[in-house]
Amino acid sequence: MPKKSSGKKLKQVKHAEIWKDMTVVELLEEYKKVGFNGKELAKARDVLQSMFADKDCIKFATLAGALVPGGLKKVIYSLIENDFVDALIVTGSILTHDLIEAFGEAHFHAPLEIPDYELHKEELNRIYNVVVPTKGYRVLEDGLQAVFPELPQETMSAAKFLHELGKKMPTNCLVKLAAEKNIPIFCPSLPDSILGFQVWMFSSLHKLKVNPSLDQQDLLDFTWKSDDDQTKVGALIVAGGVPKHFLAMAAQVAGKSLDYAVQITMDRPEHGGVSGASTNEAISWGKVDEHAKTANIIGDAAIVLPLLLASLL
Repeated sequence: MPKKSSGKKLKQVKHAEIWKDMTVVELLEEYKKVGFNGKELAKARDVLQSMFADKDCIKFATLAGALVPGGLKKVIYSLIENDFVDALIVTGSILTHDLIEAFGEAHFHAPLEIPDYELHKEELNRIYNVVVPTKGYRVLEDGLQAVFPELPQETMSAAKFLHELGKKMPTNCLVKLAAEKNIPIFCPSLPDSILGFQVWMFSSLHKLKVNPSLDQQDLLDFTWKSDDDQTKVGALIVAGGVPKHFLAMAAQVAGKSLDYAVQITMDRPEHGGVSGASTNEAISWGKVDEHAKTANIIGDAAIVLPLLLASLL
């Protein structure tokens, strides 16, 4: 059996065990024995454990994809409820679907064998094997247009707008929970969502304006206080997209590379898209520090994220 490779002693692959009443923590400890993405998941837990325990680190979660329709709303809430993060960077669609449920609507399971033309006739919009009724967007519009007049009628960044919206929301939701904890939610892609469209409609007749480009200044002010600031930055990156790059680009231009980075994605790096780019690739851009603690998991967030966060509680 070979003893060394590139100057490092090779470790033997061991075999995971399972047993009755096994805990999630014990399961992920067993994953350390195996190869492939199982081992990377165990590594991700160790990286996040170090990041969450680091009092000198500003912690982000960047979230993209259909996480709320997929049933991960409460898992996302746990990031705030358990003080795992200092800020969120999300897509407008995550906020939109969360607000649809906040105003009393829901998402539903829809087996793939149901013809999509039938769903269209019934005003049901497919997201793989779940659907969101068109009615949900009508209810969302009514709810938002009733709340918007209560917000400051001025030009705001998306982060400030979401904070003000959270303070006025009558029912529990992500923006309300974040506002209560004074945790900023940055949303650079707000216009690319029905929430953003509702803002645009309201602002065409009122003084309330939202300028997502102002989030760039808000993010830099929140994260990097001065040139000699030694604060570290870390991120849990779920599904890539605009939120991932928004934070990574800020780290690059500010010269403050990420010190921790855990990525969960189903995308691949070969086509050059940012969602599949590895944390190692980000080192070449100065977005991730060469000595950073990192992990890259190729997997479905609906499977990986609950396991990962449950193991850290």
